[in-house]
Formats: sequence, structure tokens, C-alpha cells
Amino acid sequence: MFSLPKTEILRGRTYLDRLFSQGQWMQEPPFRAVFLRRSADDLPPIRVGFVVSKRVSKKAVERNRIRRMMREAYRLNKHEASNWLSENQQGLDVFILYTGRTDIRYDRIERKIILLLHRLTQADAPNPG
Repeated sequence: MFSLPKTEILRGRTYLDRLFSQGQWMQEPPFRAVFLRRSADDLPPIRVGFVVSKRVSKKAVERNRIRRMMREAYRLNKHEASNWLSENQQGLDVFILYTGRTDIRYDRIERKIILLLHRLTQADAPNPG
């Protein structure tokens, strides 16, 4: 329940190209997310990717720390969104980009990831085409 297996990580050039060309953008500062709804298939309900740009920090140590906190916050709070998508027979590919500063605390990241997941899976979201 509280794991993040490799199958739930968004990988592959074709998936990423389709996500960035056909996906919709959403902002929940300090995050931006591109997402694409899909029909329920053999893939996990949510597949996710995380990015922290070099614009945030030139130091890989700081970028990796933020990325680890993002992954942890997602891992601990994905269950509600995943359950909602499974019940409604939908799938979702999400790529989350961090655009803030490096001096962010985990509690703020977690709060914003929860808000982002809630907005992505709200009940009035359109069905996949």
C-alpha cells in the first residue's frame, strides 16, 4: 500500500512524448504538473514522474533531496487518488515539476502534493477520450 514500485514510475519516450504533447497543465505552487487521463488498462491507476530543474539549484545534492521528499510525499498519500481512479475505471499519467526554492520543508511539499492529487482526481474531472 505504501510502496512505489517501478511499474508506477512514468518511463519511456513514447509515453513522455504523448504526455507532453497531449497533456494538460496544472499549477499548485511550487509545483507544476502535466497530466493525461487514460482509460483503465493493464497499467497501474497512476503513473508518475518527478523533476527538479537545474534552475532550482545547480547542486545535484539539493535537487535530489527535493526529489526524494516529493517521492516520499507522493508515496504516502497516493492511495486515495489511486483508489478513486480504480473505482471509476480511469488511469492517469502525471509528471510533477518542482519550480520553487531549495529551502523548502517536507511538510509544505506533502501538503502541496496532497492538494495536487486531490485536484487531479476531483469528481467532476472529464472522462478519458
